[in-house]
Amino acid sequence: MKIPENYRNREQAYVKHHLLRTYLERLFMIIGQSQGIIRYVDCFSGPWNEQDDKLQDTSIGISLEIMHKCWDGLTKMGCKVRFKALFIEKDKRAFEKLETHLDSITSNDVITTAYNGEFYDLRTQILDWCGQEDFTFFFIDPKGWKKVVEISTLEPFLKR
Repeated sequence: MKIPENYRNREQAYVKHHLLRTYLERLFMIIGQSQGIIRYVDCFSGPWNEQDDKLQDTSIGISLEIMHKCWDGLTKMGCKVRFKALFIEKDKRAFEKLETHLDSITSNDVITTAYNGEFYDLRTQILDWCGQEDFTFFFIDPKGWKKVVEISTLEPFLKR
């Protein structure tokens, strides 16, 4: 597998993004045929070390691109589906960049929201945003693992 130039020294990001691209589209196209709302939560969104002003080499840009594409495909199939995306970022500067980006790309097919804070501390608000009825995909890819990949932290999401 040849790593694109804009992923030099970010090979782990390339692998993660490749998995996201190949899995998320298939999942959303299947789920969208029977669900009216699909929610996507990126629990550690960034952006960090992006090489593209439109964030196309980040999980933010990739997931939004996929949601728009799936909305279009599902609409052409006669399915009425709405996408809602929540992006969590604790770093203030990265969050400001995230918010600026989301504000610049508003659309009717994907409704976006962003929370600034630590995933661990925002668990209740995240789950409130998700509600109990809609299909929700949680993308949990932290830079570190402490307090994140522990049963007590993930249990409410797994139960949901």
